[in-house]
Amino acid sequence: MRTTFGGAVWRLTLGILLAGWFVPSPAGQVATVRIPSFQGTTFAGRPVSLPQQLKGGVGVLVLGFSKSSGGVCKGWGQRLAQSYRDSHDVMYFQMPVLESVPQLIRGMVVKSIKSGVPEAEQPHFLPVFSHEAEWRTIARYSSAEDAYVLVVDGQGGVRWQTSGKVTDTGFEALKQRVETVRAQSARE
Repeated sequence: MRTTFGGAVWRLTLGILLAGWFVPSPAGQVATVRIPSFQGTTFAGRPVSLPQQLKGGVGVLVLGFSKSSGGVCKGWGQRLAQSYRDSHDVMYFQMPVLESVPQLIRGMVVKSIKSGVPEAEQPHFLPVFSHEAEWRTIARYSSAEDAYVLVVDGQGGVRWQTSGKVTDTGFEALKQRVETVRAQSARE
């Protein structure tokens, strides 16, 4: 059967698109997505650069895209604090994505969120004001009420993800993936 020019172009285009989604990680596994390069400041006033600060470690990012996701994100944040608050190689952040909040009221929204965050957790609270569309794609956004949890390697590759409320089973799966990525990072 003869291949048409249009068919060849279609296959080439599909190949290029797929090649962009699958980026080999140094550990030999395939990371399907990388987080955007991001600079922000935690509620404790500490500057954060992702994924640069994850080198040699693991990041756990809990993304929320609406006020209604706050309680769900908080549940994940509490479990992460219990397990990783004192860890030097696992960084975790609750990240309310606020780019779509009108700039006129953004400061009030941030102040309101911050007032509900205990001082001990403020270093782990990182508001996001850019790349919202990219974060939604990476998180596989489907519902404003959900938390979106990403385990990220030192190069910014998403190695595991889930969404929704924290459960014992879900948190155990997260911890297992964190340990796998941590062990791989230690060998690099």
